Amino acid sequence: MIKYLKREEINIQKWDECILRSTSPQIFGCSFYLDVCCPDWSALVLNDYEAVFPISIKQKYFIKHLTQPYFVRHFGVYASEPISDFKPWIHELNKLASYFNFNVFNSTNDFSSEYKSGEKIYQLLNLNLTYESLRKNYSESHIRKLKKISPLETTIVDITDYSIYIKEFKNTISEKKLNYSDAHLKTLHQLMNELPKHCKVISKGLLLNGELVAGAYFVQYHHRLLYLKGFRKFNTENDGGMFLLFDSIIKENSNHALTLDFGGSNNSNVRQFFKGFGAEDSVYLHLEKNELPFLIRWLK
Repeated sequence: MIKYLKREEINIQKWDECILRSTSPQIFGCSFYLDVCCPDWSALVLNDYEAVFPISIKQKYFIKHLTQPYFVRHFGVYASEPISDFKPWIHELNKLASYFNFNVFNSTNDFSSEYKSGEKIYQLLNLNLTYESLRKNYSESHIRKLKKISPLETTIVDITDYSIYIKEFKNTISEKKLNYSDAHLKTLHQLMNELPKHCKVISKGLLLNGELVAGAYFVQYHHRLLYLKGFRKFNTENDGGMFLLFDSIIKENSNHALTLDFGGSNNSNVRQFFKGFGAEDSVYLHLEKNELPFLIRWLK
């Protein structure tokens, strides 16, 4: 039986064990990750944690919404075997809210015409190869960028003060376009500080002539190395900074049973940056449903 549980009702030990033994163990489902990104998260749980589905419910004007929190790429059903029938989970979701706007990682065709679904893309790279083999799959433009910046006076350093990321995000045009509020950036800073307590974290910066011009934060969970966030300062001279940082991470973690998860983007430029390292597209679903009263639906 699938039951709905609020955060305080969830057995955290059983929850995290379910995430870890699932067919797709991802950090987005871990209790400590959810506690930071959406402290009031809740879940659908099958029997004695045989399968779980984290969700975030927001309420405004007495109307409940199923939403996708910032920094949590997707939700979905975590189970030890692939889910062949998604319909029981959809049935339970329908009881909780009239408005859906969130993502699931499960591949399913069980959504009826009342739902609007679309594909979103992220990129993955298998690191269980030699660095030389991985580099052969770089695009020609990526190789040119690396050759251009390599002769410059560069140094790769550890970044342990994560407030640097927040400061740089506020000054970065591309980040401003994402409409991150101060509250979102506070959550990101909290997340960056919390993750090292639970997982291996790699936080690297690139110095060019002594100046920090780029940074990248990665977290490892199970066999996946996730690129969480990064920044670069925009000018012609350090244009290859992020190329060099990612190349160093790939080199450092090559020949390991790891998958580099680039985080993904539907933005064509960002996508090509990731794919230029030999990464391949992977798909998850965006789900929408709007059964609100007509006037409210129109405003929505």
